Amino acid sequence: MIGSVRSTIFFAWLFLISFAEASFALDSADQSPLKVHFVNPGHEFDNSTGLFWRNVSIAMEAVAEDLHVDFTSSYANRNHIVMKDQLLEALQSDADYLIVVDEKKAVTQLLKQLDTINKPLLFIFNAPHDQLIAHKPKWLVGYLAPNNFDAGYKLARSLYKEAQRRFTDEISINMLALYGDHLTDSAVSRQHGLELFLRQHPQVHLVHSDVANWSKDEGFRKSIGVLSLSHNINVIWAANDPIASGALLAARQTTSQPQPVIGGVNWDDVADNERADVSVGGHVLLGAAALIMLHDAHYQQRAFETDGNFEIFEPNTQEFRGLIDALHQKELTKINFKRFSATHEQPWQFSLQNLAKCLDIGC
Repeated sequence: MIGSVRSTIFFAWLFLISFAEASFALDSADQSPLKVHFVNPGHEFDNSTGLFWRNVSIAMEAVAEDLHVDFTSSYANRNHIVMKDQLLEALQSDADYLIVVDEKKAVTQLLKQLDTINKPLLFIFNAPHDQLIAHKPKWLVGYLAPNNFDAGYKLARSLYKEAQRRFTDEISINMLALYGDHLTDSAVSRQHGLELFLRQHPQVHLVHSDVANWSKDEGFRKSIGVLSLSHNINVIWAANDPIASGALLAARQTTSQPQPVIGGVNWDDVADNERADVSVGGHVLLGAAALIMLHDAHYQQRAFETDGNFEIFEPNTQEFRGLIDALHQKELTKINFKRFSATHEQPWQFSLQNLAKCLDIGC
């Protein structure tokens, strides 16, 4: 009798487990995927400012595939009027969340003009206006920005070390600095990082500085004039890799050997004959990190937790060669981005080192 009761209880228990698993599977199948739209401020195809923004979306697409997010992008082609129009369209779409970049504060300028904002927005790369951060309206999910100050400083430090290695004679180090622009957070912060390095290293002389508007063509034009007059420049700090590529072409036309040490920011994939000596990057993966964090906050029903700043910049050393190649060869799908989600049983911290490790040994 006792054995019969135990058997009955055992089979009832198995039935309940099977029913629960079936119900969970049914709920998961019926649940619509999270819909996220990214208003990308950059270009989808190659141009004089590089492929940085296209690669941002490619990385986010790889994350979306692993986390089953319905992800779409629109490209404003660096046109702030187009970007505003695309944001207005996205606000009328069926997306659950919008991800935006507040370039030159164009997004916050538009949002201030709207009577109602009916979708939650996450800002990446540039923080929204200080007033928004202070008051945090219900529609503001948060923001995630790379530490561009750190990028400017690390680029200067890497260039300095390479110049010490290349120029074995005790000669003075004379620098040309080419900034991105006068307004964006990223440009200003990178410039401030360089300025701190220069204050700490008075042996490095800033001979000339100018703005090249993130462009290879302007990097060339601004460099060739300065290098034609100032033959003692042996280091060129550039706010991004396209500017650095333009400066490199100018240096080859105007200076003799040894060539100046040249570096930029982005981890861009350029032809060998245009490759600078140093590239500091990794922030191209910031959108991927933001999408993972947004996914986790949504499904765990909690706030988007971050203080806004994200440490993600590293020089293009051999440690990150596989990660850089995977990015430019569109092979980021080899990374299991589920492993970097808080919903995983044993999540890994999102870092360049761990992403590189995931490619090398699997995750």
